[in-house]
Amino acid sequence: MRNEQCIGTYRPGRKSPRSLRAMRRDVWDSIVRKGGAFSRLLSVWCHRAGTRRALRVFPDRMLVGMGLTRAAAAREAAKPFWVA
Repeated sequence: MRNEQCIGTYRPGRKSPRSLRAMRRDVWDSIVRKGGAFSRLLSVWCHRAGTRRALRVFPDRMLVGMGLTRAAAAREAAKPFWVA
């Protein structure tokens, strides 16, 4: 039997396959990075929703102090939280 046909034979000069532990670590690192981005996105969405909810109930004098009209505040408050 020739050496090239054997499965699992030692072949000098070739890289050994990555260990299962290294592959799991890479997958976990990827999940953590994506999870961090997702949590930042949720944080931004919550902030927008709260700000827009507050704009609905602010009195006119506070809106004037912020440089907004009631119509502009109503337009901003009507936007969904995922729209910037």
